[in-house]
Amino acid sequence: MPPAQARIEKLIRCFKRRTIGVLGDYMLDELLRGEATRISPEAPVPVVLMSDPNSPDRFFPGGAGNVAANIAALGGRVIAFGAIGNDASGQRVGRLLRRRGIASSTLVRESGRITPHKIRVVAQQHQLVRLDIEKPQPLSARAAEALARDVARCVGRLDAVVLSDYRKGTLTLDLCNRVKAMARQRRVPVLIDPKPEALEICRHATLVTPNLREAELMAGLPLRNPSELHAGGRRLLAALNCSYLLITRSAEGMTLFEAGGAAHEISSTPRPVYDVTGAGDTVLAVLALAYTSGATMREAAELANLAAGRVVLKFGTAEISAAELREAVAANVQED
Repeated sequence: MPPAQARIEKLIRCFKRRTIGVLGDYMLDELLRGEATRISPEAPVPVVLMSDPNSPDRFFPGGAGNVAANIAALGGRVIAFGAIGNDASGQRVGRLLRRRGIASSTLVRESGRITPHKIRVVAQQHQLVRLDIEKPQPLSARAAEALARDVARCVGRLDAVVLSDYRKGTLTLDLCNRVKAMARQRRVPVLIDPKPEALEICRHATLVTPNLREAELMAGLPLRNPSELHAGGRRLLAALNCSYLLITRSAEGMTLFEAGGAAHEISSTPRPVYDVTGAGDTVLAVLALAYTSGATMREAAELANLAAGRVVLKFGTAEISAAELREAVAANVQED
């Protein structure tokens, strides 16, 4: 086994000793599979014949729940922090997390909150429509206080805190600032998957992971070529005052910027892409586990890039296991 592969294997074995707190918007994802047999006589839309519409396997933890599910699938321990509704979708999210061994008693249940529920209808591996059942609303002061107390109680046993923002109301600026302050006091790294509308929550994080379009909106600049990308990335990193900025660029790979001035291009291996749903969640999960297991951020990003390349081969909200990640590492070594 090459020395580099042996080091990565050792890092992956360390995942099981890591505990990651995942704070964010927990959602319910549902995947309905069928066969498009004909065009409806009522409207120019396909008629989808559902073979098993009541399968319990059609439900998955979504949003921050997918980050948590990926961490658990990779062998890490997870504590889930977020707000869900006192509704059927929220109850199902809790059951799905518990089934994966994820501590979810720290999910605050708010009366009147609607747990976001995304329904994707798929035929012949093509997504035909997505239905979003949601009503985003900011956390109540009571829920925010409860979450802050839970994080304060648990932060001493966390190796990292992940903030997963889907703009459903959980990640208020005040709550994020309080959590980041607790983490800094304990020297716990904070990794954030942001949305451009919430730039302020990203300040002073360890790592921020926008995709290319999000990075353009956050920087206020086009990032269409290498020169623009590197200038804009460094400008955004400085504005956020973070240690690292990782811009994910889909099939083009990733670009990692370090506060010290270094930039690293991380290439992706060309392969079929069946579905990019949740690939960013997988990236965030691997980054958190690898970095806290002793990887440099560049090594963590390279490993996350390999994981993303595997998860896009799956359909729907998907997880990657430690065994699958090892396979991806071994295959990458052979290709090199």
